[in-house]
Amino acid sequence: MKLIACIPLKNEAWVIKYTLSALSEFVDEIIALDDGSSDDSIKILESYPKVTQIIKNKPRSDKFRNEPLNWNRLTKAAIERGADWIFYTDADEMVEPRIKDEIRVMMEAKDVDVYQFKKISPWRGYDFYRSESDKWVSPAKNVLNPILIRATERLTWPNPKGDFKKRIAKLILRGEPLRPTIGRNFPLGLKGKVVERNDLMSVHFNNISYDSLIKKQINYAINEKIEKPYKTNQQIIDWVFFRLDEAGMELTPVNQDWYWKDYLKQIEL
Repeated sequence: MKLIACIPLKNEAWVIKYTLSALSEFVDEIIALDDGSSDDSIKILESYPKVTQIIKNKPRSDKFRNEPLNWNRLTKAAIERGADWIFYTDADEMVEPRIKDEIRVMMEAKDVDVYQFKKISPWRGYDFYRSESDKWVSPAKNVLNPILIRATERLTWPNPKGDFKKRIAKLILRGEPLRPTIGRNFPLGLKGKVVERNDLMSVHFNNISYDSLIKKQINYAINEKIEKPYKTNQQIIDWVFFRLDEAGMELTPVNQDWYWKDYLKQIEL
């Protein structure tokens, strides 16, 4: 069976080598969608033999960002290239190396359409992750990427803002713009079982350094204000501070076997 990885990205040159190197060990092909990068992301993608297709969006304002559309374009491309299963992941995350020994067996299950994985985010370094709540340690049932899904023509990623009528209502009632659209809901068009693999860990590098942490939160704040203009500045500030607050923080050692150790040096902190 053919396994294709799908990755949406923008300006992820600092980490994409790690992800591509790991994926190259267990998938047949990689399809990437570049959402207008200004760094070396595309050049790096082109250097990996397993990257068989790069969908390129023109550089444009983040106000026009549309994640569900990007994920659906990746899905369509994977199906056109004959995928039986699709492994979706962001550029700054990866499931632990055990996946390469188990994924083909997982794909053989006739009654399963989806596999979800538990996720942690190392906190300002490779040694520890925050563990005081599900906000920091996401159980598999809450994780939409990385995710392994059986490819089918019916597979679609729905808009988290709802259907067109609901989005128009939000625009009229709350001033919520149609775009950007960040995030997506659980995919539609699947009939088989959903299996939660809490025994397989995915590692998200969004909080790996102080610079990365701060830049991410600023970006989240800007997008939150654009998407939800009815929120006051103080509400946005409080929302961001909640994500940065270290009060009551609990740190747990990262199992170093969760990393693809041969490729860690490719991450540019």
